[in-house]
Amino acid sequence: MTVPAPVEGRAPGRLDVLGGVADYAGALVLETPTRAVTTVRAEPRDALVVGPVRLEPAEVDDLARRPYPEVRSALAEQPRWTHYVVGVALVLVRHGVIEPPTVELTVSSDVPTSVGVSSSAALEVATARALGADRVGGVDGLRLAALCQEAENQVVGAPCGIMDQVTVALGTAGALLPILCRPARVDPLVALPPTLEVVGWPTGAVNDVSGTPYRRARTAAFMGKRMVEDAAGRAWDWISELPPELVDALPDELDGAAFLDRWAGTDDALTEVDPGESYPVRAAAGFGGDEHRRVGHAVSAFAGADVFSLGPLLAASHAGYDAIGLGHPAATAVVAEALGRPGVLGARWSGGGAGGTVVVLCERGALDDVDGLIR
Repeated sequence: MTVPAPVEGRAPGRLDVLGGVADYAGALVLETPTRAVTTVRAEPRDALVVGPVRLEPAEVDDLARRPYPEVRSALAEQPRWTHYVVGVALVLVRHGVIEPPTVELTVSSDVPTSVGVSSSAALEVATARALGADRVGGVDGLRLAALCQEAENQVVGAPCGIMDQVTVALGTAGALLPILCRPARVDPLVALPPTLEVVGWPTGAVNDVSGTPYRRARTAAFMGKRMVEDAAGRAWDWISELPPELVDALPDELDGAAFLDRWAGTDDALTEVDPGESYPVRAAAGFGGDEHRRVGHAVSAFAGADVFSLGPLLAASHAGYDAIGLGHPAATAVVAEALGRPGVLGARWSGGGAGGTVVVLCERGALDDVDGLIR
């Protein structure tokens, strides 16, 4: 009997040039994959094996049918990294993309973790490819990205948007990928001028989109959406569509208890309003629309070779992160240092903020003397 050969799936990390947390607001974002990649190797076994996790085919089938809270409880005692890998397998089985796999999945990666360059999406997409999801009819890059996002949202429990998974599934190294996150559409690639590059400069502060600052900012954005809709007497599909003049009428801060007393809740299934928390509703609700417009201006600027207009756009985006509570002194310091160097056009927070990586647009080679850059 011929033993099936091992299969490898690969996916890069990503650098967030503009857009960031505006993906959950349905905004246009501008992303590029990293050179660093994650590889997941699938070798035939008699069960699904991921690190210390071993699931017989019947167990995989059973877990894939359960409500997601039960799945999270079943995996709670296992190492967190295995939740991403097992989660993708369960989602693929749940949707009938694959049968319960009988393979051992091993991971190797040079994508840095916990620095905001989407190591989780790289792991998810590489896992899906190792399991053969990209070779199944009807599963194109956008569908693959959506399935991986479902694993992160529902199995891992991280309320991320979809831009990371789309970027690592469909991005092209050396080019910028515009993604309209409604829920996901990719526009034509934007070429970087050959004299410029985008690099990631780690701040040294840990990033986690499951963490409190990210959840608070996301929750505040959906609170603002609910309040604007109540005032206007109509609903919008996406936060980034809200009229700016109605967003500007929102309060700077609102206690969760006061919001719940009047509006009961939001339409975001991935977050809950904490009655004991105070939320930056105006800035958070406005960030998605502001970032959507900034990315549109950036795409036009690249098309017209007007690269010097990009610096103010990145600066405004960085200030927006600070306003919604996703800033950090380490990022402020890195941005200041970057902007003080010759050849740097702009710098800003990237990804989920509140720790992680600053993205820098600069002349090629301008930061070659900086250790630990991500390209």
